[in-house]
Amino acid sequence: MGLKRYDLIVIGGGISGLSLAHYASRAGLKTLLLEKAPQAGGCLRTMRKPGDFWLELGAHTCYNSYGNFIRIIEECGIREALQSRQKVPFMMFADGKVKSIPSELNFLELICSAPRIFTLPKSGMTVGSYYSKIVGKRNFDRVIGPALSAVPSQRADDFPAEMLFKKRKRRKDIIKKFTLKGGLQTIADAVLSGKDIEVLAGVEASAVEAGNSLFKVSAGDKGEFTADNLGLAVAPSAASALLKNALPDAAERLSAIKVVQVESLGVVVRKEAVGLPPCAGLIPVHDVFFSAVSRDIIADPTYRGFTFHFRQGVDREKKMRRIAEVLGTGKFEASSENISLLPSPVLGHERIVGDIDKLIEGKRVYITGNYFAGLAIEDCVARSSAEFSRLKAKS
Repeated sequence: MGLKRYDLIVIGGGISGLSLAHYASRAGLKTLLLEKAPQAGGCLRTMRKPGDFWLELGAHTCYNSYGNFIRIIEECGIREALQSRQKVPFMMFADGKVKSIPSELNFLELICSAPRIFTLPKSGMTVGSYYSKIVGKRNFDRVIGPALSAVPSQRADDFPAEMLFKKRKRRKDIIKKFTLKGGLQTIADAVLSGKDIEVLAGVEASAVEAGNSLFKVSAGDKGEFTADNLGLAVAPSAASALLKNALPDAAERLSAIKVVQVESLGVVVRKEAVGLPPCAGLIPVHDVFFSAVSRDIIADPTYRGFTFHFRQGVDREKKMRRIAEVLGTGKFEASSENISLLPSPVLGHERIVGDIDKLIEGKRVYITGNYFAGLAIEDCVARSSAEFSRLKAKS
């Protein structure tokens, strides 16, 4: 009996892999998705309690500028699940106290520095070098730096300044900021229910071999699978390991991209147990966590939820203790953890991804992820769309 053959094997079931598999299956390609975690979704990870309460452990906000992502939502028939986020502010957590962001800013320094935004180019500058000139060094160190680091849940000072935020065309018929009923994992569930996608979760691809016209993927006790095309939607370090024999030059460039591990811990508490005012989340100053994202954007009569994104290497006991200190209670109704790998780009990153694109040009290998154009959900989906367009052009 021969190996089971597919048109496309996608390794990695985060939003990048899901979107690539979605595009392929809608085009009628027989697609296999391999995900080493127990469930696919990646950053679309929602903790769900009995009843209607849910809490995001990964991505938590979508915007009407996410055009490619919104089209997937519409193609999956779940646009009616879009839910508006309530307007509650992000707060600072400094010196053991919850404070408003404006209260922590030095406005004289801001007024003196802000005019540079009209003349200072982002090109060739890091987040730290650019924004400290725009808002002033004290404001950057105390407020803006921690706020920008809260976005990727890691120290962002050395990121290329051009990579963090982008202007995109907005869909006027879509809520400006939204989530989905039941949480963002609803989108992953909808994509995975599509026809022509076979999903194997809890299965890690261990090796890739490239033949004359086929790729062979080894997946532990699940055996081997073959496909005409190979999609990689995993961290650059994992993609490098898988391609070391098939495309060694591309593997070498992928290994140059640094990644960090983001450790997230979500807790659910009863409303009366927490005195913290309603907020979208907390931005700490010099703490063991980068941010604490709140479920207050969708109010619930009984519960509140908070997901703390910790620095790497903090043990669970210390995490739980710090959460209890910040929230003022250790009475948790439920808790759940999530670990993810995120890129940590530095200046020169665009040259690395440019080299990768040149090395896979003309090949039936399609690499997608959050380390090409940016870390946002839309950046991931846009990259998958571009790689699928390349796949179609070769078909």
